[in-house]
Amino acid sequence: MKLKYLLAACTAFFLVSCSNDDELPQLPQHGDIVGLNIKDAKYIYTSGTNTRSSAAQYRQIKKDGRDMELSWIDNKGDTVRISGSFSIWDINKKYLMINTGNPINYKPSFDEDGNLLPDNSVVSGGYSYLIDKKTEAIYDLGIGLNGENAITDNKGNIYAIDNSFGSFLYKIHTQDVTNLRLEMYARASVSPAQFVVNNKGVCFYDYRYVRPSYGTQQFIISNFIPQTEYGNAFVSHDNEDLYLTAVSGEHDSYKLVVSKLSEKQELQSQIMAETELLDYWGIPQPNDIQVKWNERRATMLINFYGRTYEYILATRTLTEIPVNLNGFFTKNYSTYVTANALYARKSVDKLDIIVLEDYSIKELDLSSKGIDFRSIYTMDGSDLLYFAGFQYSTSQSVIGTIDIDGNVEITESTPNPITNIIQIN
Repeated sequence: MKLKYLLAACTAFFLVSCSNDDELPQLPQHGDIVGLNIKDAKYIYTSGTNTRSSAAQYRQIKKDGRDMELSWIDNKGDTVRISGSFSIWDINKKYLMINTGNPINYKPSFDEDGNLLPDNSVVSGGYSYLIDKKTEAIYDLGIGLNGENAITDNKGNIYAIDNSFGSFLYKIHTQDVTNLRLEMYARASVSPAQFVVNNKGVCFYDYRYVRPSYGTQQFIISNFIPQTEYGNAFVSHDNEDLYLTAVSGEHDSYKLVVSKLSEKQELQSQIMAETELLDYWGIPQPNDIQVKWNERRATMLINFYGRTYEYILATRTLTEIPVNLNGFFTKNYSTYVTANALYARKSVDKLDIIVLEDYSIKELDLSSKGIDFRSIYTMDGSDLLYFAGFQYSTSQSVIGTIDIDGNVEITESTPNPITNIIQIN
């Protein structure tokens, strides 16, 4: 599918010379939107406005510390205030992805009497766009995608699931920015489905193995691992080898199995490790197995039926972990995962910490820091917690970091209240 390419706005139109852009004009009419003034942004955040309107304002903090409005750029070079709301994801070092309810260049229609016609542009999945962080150009993807779990392979191609039904996996070919292509890569039977992709574009999605070298030929797990009910996959640290976790066996005699997949003349699976018989009396269901790397120990943690096992690649062993790590696998509002710990919120200012180096448990108390920690979030690969909050002593909104010992460092401050924040790589 050929994507519509929206030409990048000329750098000269980017109003970096404006020292006070809090009052950007709300133009009644503007040209086609072709860019977003995102260059050199370190944070994007939403803030309540100082007017009677309850609408949130999109703002950004640049790498040099400037706090300014996040705005569209049209093909006339004018800066246009953002209206409405959208979702935004930091996909990789080159691109952001946004999803809007209406097309960004939607123009209202009127009948011959001047009456506004019904808006038929809204679709269930919304409208998604890629934004180049350096050129600020916007690329229309022509479909609504969910960028939360998007994956990038070693050629820069992006993989993401559709935002409406959650059952289609799409591949965005990004080599030629003047002719981006969107490919429907695989279809799932359940929604939402989990997926992994290695550097070669070989994919495991919805308990099926997809190898593009054979025209996206798909294989169900049980086709090559007998008596397998369900499983999930992961890739090695170098993003090359594809591994499969699965529940094999029969009722009341299940085993958890880790296999390595390989392609020779045909698809093959080699069992690397398996548990003893599990005390499991149910019937395995989709998503019963969850997998995630423990970056601190370079091991794979596998969660099944509330029990967590550690797979050590070097020794090919599966060992049960004696602490509750359920919060390590599922995102929620009370747990946070960094590269060195799992944090579970106990109260407003106290968190329990499971240290991933040795699975020991300790408590983190933030009550004496003089900050209302309103938003806590993590960054992939970082040992730190990140926060946006309010510092009582300065009456300023602040952004900063928290280490595993409770040390707080404030990196930015702004008079604007921060209601939501995204950090840009």
